[in-house]
Amino acid sequence: MKHTALAAAFVLSVPLMATTAPAIAAEAPSTEQFVEKVAASDLFEIEAGNLASKQAENANVKDFGQRMVDDHTKTSDQLKTLVKDKDIKAELPAAIDDEHQAKLDKLKESSGPAFDKSYMSGQVKAHEKAVELFQDYASAGDNADLKQWAASTLPTLQDHLKQAKSLDSEVSSAPAVAANDKTMPNDKTMANDKAMADKRADATDDADDRDEKATQPSKINYVTRQSPTDWSAQDLIGRSVKNMKDETLGDINNVVLNEKGDVVAVTIGVGGFLGLGEKDVGVPFDALKFRTAAEVETQAGTDDATKEERAEEKREARNDTEHDNMVVVLNATREQLENEPSFVWLDQQAANSKRSERSVE
Repeated sequence: MKHTALAAAFVLSVPLMATTAPAIAAEAPSTEQFVEKVAASDLFEIEAGNLASKQAENANVKDFGQRMVDDHTKTSDQLKTLVKDKDIKAELPAAIDDEHQAKLDKLKESSGPAFDKSYMSGQVKAHEKAVELFQDYASAGDNADLKQWAASTLPTLQDHLKQAKSLDSEVSSAPAVAANDKTMPNDKTMANDKAMADKRADATDDADDRDEKATQPSKINYVTRQSPTDWSAQDLIGRSVKNMKDETLGDINNVVLNEKGDVVAVTIGVGGFLGLGEKDVGVPFDALKFRTAAEVETQAGTDDATKEERAEEKREARNDTEHDNMVVVLNATREQLENEPSFVWLDQQAANSKRSERSVE
């Protein structure tokens, strides 16, 4: 079967990317300020990006808007997880603040080329501030986990800024049509205009194709290292999943990804005996938690270590290159998993469909 537990070495969370430290030490914002600014920016970028993907006239601006929705939704989710899992004392805004709402309202009032110019100009300014914010915090922030995340996210923001500047230049150089020009062209003028427009469109398409081929490699943010919170499929497949009572629920048999690279689920083998009668249950990846063995033992009431010893065990576990002292945790019982429906792979679905067709015949 294609879904046998074959170890594929890919990373399952946002990796740490190498960045160059500035020559002069940055004055970083506090953790609370950083979290609030990033969260507010993400909310605005998602809303403005949605608007651009529908309202922009330039196709490249539409695509850029959709990229902003996708990328900033991802960073927003990552930030929420960090704040929650690392118990970071910072308030995440529930809605767009007044400053960003005013910018959004102004965008909603424009359309056509005017919208494209206003949106891209604002994107350049917004991403210049974002890059500076992330650089400062990655260099001198006071929370280690957030510093690491800021450093890993920075290359994507720098690429956003580069693309925003290019598109801002493109839409700014587009010829403007005077609003009060009501001169009606004759048939010959219209035909000539159409021919010129067709030539410009063909030239633009050719240029776009060349530009896409030339610039495509620069958009790849290559992964250069693994961070302590990164896992590979090889690390996960075959690992036991427990609950916080230190009860083993089953073993991870495989990892399921979608075409965007998001980890959708893991399949956990439950029930059966010595591999017989076992079934796969698909568990959403975000339902899993990663805890140190000391934390699980403490919760289960089987740990007699002192507070200092547990703190040291936690530090060692996070820097363990094989994750041997980390536990994959699911908030469930064996009975609950055994009562869940089996996960059905594509080849199994096809086989079931063929059996159904034969029974009908």
